[in-house]
Amino acid sequence: MITRRSTLAALACLGMATGAAAASFPDKPIRLVVPFAPGGASDVLGRLIAKQLQELYQQPVVVENKAGAGGHIGGEFVARSPADGYTLLLGLPSVQGSYTIYPKLNYDPSKAFDTLTVIGTTPSVVLVNTELPVKTIGDLIRYARENPGKLDYGSAGVGAGTHLAPEMFKQATGIQMAHVPYKGSSAAATDLMGGQIQVMFENLPTALPLTKSGKVRAIAVTSLQRVPLAPDLPTVAEQGVPNFEFAAFYTIAAPTGLPAEVAKKLSADLDKIIRSPALAERWHTLGITPIGGTPTQANQYVREQAQRLNKLVKDAGLIGS
Repeated sequence: MITRRSTLAALACLGMATGAAAASFPDKPIRLVVPFAPGGASDVLGRLIAKQLQELYQQPVVVENKAGAGGHIGGEFVARSPADGYTLLLGLPSVQGSYTIYPKLNYDPSKAFDTLTVIGTTPSVVLVNTELPVKTIGDLIRYARENPGKLDYGSAGVGAGTHLAPEMFKQATGIQMAHVPYKGSSAAATDLMGGQIQVMFENLPTALPLTKSGKVRAIAVTSLQRVPLAPDLPTVAEQGVPNFEFAAFYTIAAPTGLPAEVAKKLSADLDKIIRSPALAERWHTLGITPIGGTPTQANQYVREQAQRLNKLVKDAGLIGS
């Protein structure tokens, strides 16, 4: 017979087991899934965080790139992994924000993850192939209007920030550009340099180095204020598109159901890494605005971003695109 005393005893044992698991965490390698191909901003950030965690925990932290479906191949993999803290996700807008663009996913991204912390945000940079006669946002708008059907923009995948930022721009300006999705930003950037596509709204950490190729021109940044990393690069807003602003976010998330003590430990350690003075210069050179925070704060942030981005998806008619 199950009595109140036996139930309480069982709960106490469970609590002790959970506490013991948290105290010993981690005692084996951790896997950090980056849901895009190597070479993009998410990959750069994932490897940076993995290196810091590995040094802190003295356990291997292995980055696995699982690209496809705008990040949802990797997202679903993590969602279906054990909720023990040993499989983590580098979360970003396509997986945790604009998921309604995919109406037939095999999992529910709004319920699949416990977000441990927000690494930070970064604006996009508007890039054009240098063969295009465009040097300003005004030039881009005029060219699009005068040459209908001649502008293609590339992205890291359907629903990625590199997809949503130009769609927001199209809404704000009324111009048309055709979307060409890739499995990652690096592949899109290669085609931008080669002239197969003409435009890209790439995340700041990987956008500015592309200009050194001499085949890509940066014409604007999507933040409301100019960024210290490129002070001479004007914003989209100051070039005639009032109040235009877009920023991608990056998180560390785990499958829903992570033991509270493990979540608390991971979040606190990640927050220390993000806020570490030793990384301040690194964030600056990457163009990242660090955020950090607790799981409660991180999950609230993601919910707010999801609401905003899914409204954009609906308004732009992108569902099922």
